[in-house]
Amino acid sequence: MLKSANYTEMKKLQSFENVVAMNEAIRGFLYTYKHELTPSAINVLKTVSRYACKIVGVAFLKVDTIAKLTGSSKRTVQRALKTLESYGVIERKATIRERGGSGHNVYVIRAVDGAVIPHGTPQMSFREEVESVGVPSVEQSKVSSETVIAKTLPSKRINKRINVKDVQLDESFTPSNVPQEFIGATAPFYRSADVIYRLWKRVLIAYKKSEVSIPVEEAEVLNDVIKAFKESIFAQKASKIRNTFEGYFYRIVEAKLAVWKRRENPMFDWLAKE
Repeated sequence: MLKSANYTEMKKLQSFENVVAMNEAIRGFLYTYKHELTPSAINVLKTVSRYACKIVGVAFLKVDTIAKLTGSSKRTVQRALKTLESYGVIERKATIRERGGSGHNVYVIRAVDGAVIPHGTPQMSFREEVESVGVPSVEQSKVSSETVIAKTLPSKRINKRINVKDVQLDESFTPSNVPQEFIGATAPFYRSADVIYRLWKRVLIAYKKSEVSIPVEEAEVLNDVIKAFKESIFAQKASKIRNTFEGYFYRIVEAKLAVWKRRENPMFDWLAKE
């Protein structure tokens, strides 16, 4: 457990080399997942990032403070933080006071696997990004001019390589560590290797947390995971999902794995686990 206000311990949590790297990671996350997030979750993430510059990636903010900064209710902020945690872009660290008792939480911003930044996106702070919208700079004009000139000189045309980050990969590109049964169940709805891989990562996170001893790839366990996906699809079709599909799917998987844990150890102390 971290000690509240202990700078040495907090410094060890630094998650990025510099602010530019942190902003780039957040921009990539939002570019990839923004369509799945609520406006409040996006606002909370940006607010936390602005207060995570002294120790890059680490923010010392109370929920009440975040609520005031974002103009949201405390409950809305708590929901937003929980959503961001489910994506892995924010990790919550509890602290204790020097004299005992719980301190306020510390929020660590993390780079999220699978998040991509559109090719050619300039590195800038969120403030600069907002202020530059619709204001053509000298540098932007220069780049545009050079692009036009390049197109008018076919004799000097440069063979451009495909930027893999910009390519949308279908389900056939899903890494081999994802079971084919899971790919087969999810592919009709998400023909994207990135999305399928992210969903499977949620399964692995829930599986690790559950401490179930049977391998998740075992037919019976995997069958329940696939059932969780189908139940999530049904919930989405019925407009029952309030936040994100991935978060909802994660919670269903978590519940099904909890049943497996109880089967393995009926005396397991679930209250102590929490």
